[in-house]
Amino acid sequence: MKLNIIFDIGNVLIKWDPNTVYANYFAGDLQKIQNFFQETDIFKWNELIDAGTPVNNVIQKMIDKFPHYHEPISLWHTKWLEMISGAIEGSVAILKNLYAQKVPLYALSNWSAETFMEHIRHQYSFFDYFKDIVLSGVEKVIKPDIKIYQILLERNQLQAHNCLFIDDNPNNLPPAQKLGMDVIKFESPEQLRQELTNRKVILI
Repeated sequence: MKLNIIFDIGNVLIKWDPNTVYANYFAGDLQKIQNFFQETDIFKWNELIDAGTPVNNVIQKMIDKFPHYHEPISLWHTKWLEMISGAIEGSVAILKNLYAQKVPLYALSNWSAETFMEHIRHQYSFFDYFKDIVLSGVEKVIKPDIKIYQILLERNQLQAHNCLFIDDNPNNLPPAQKLGMDVIKFESPEQLRQELTNRKVILI
């Protein structure tokens, strides 16, 4: 039976970095950027967006709570596309390689359905390689909640022990392991290629 390989998307296949926007807004002042992130806990709020809450609703609630940060909070929505700096080409090359070998490919990502479907899905042709894409924003549950992993397995009739899960966030790996999947913590395309080679996944 072929190994099923499950990819995270953000910072595995597509580069996402809010610092690109806030470094410009705060004129490169790292302390101000850090203060903004810490005081607002904006990455935690972003989990609500990933879990399916409309972006505008979350942004407005943040502005209501932190009115002195009205402008930079708004940038999380208005400048969101500038936080995406494109595909991670080395990872996409591996993905294409696996697809050419008819390896069953799946994606499991914490991502707003709103932003993914509007801006991302049709921008990158490699999404067509996936047999299924499970998005937290659609399922209303985010990694590392084990339910979202189970959704992918059950919907595609996969056995966990025949799956390899790749994610850059170490917190997202234990639930996959608990279900019986092999896992790789993504660090770079070169490291990923080596990890796959070590597992006897042949790359042309």
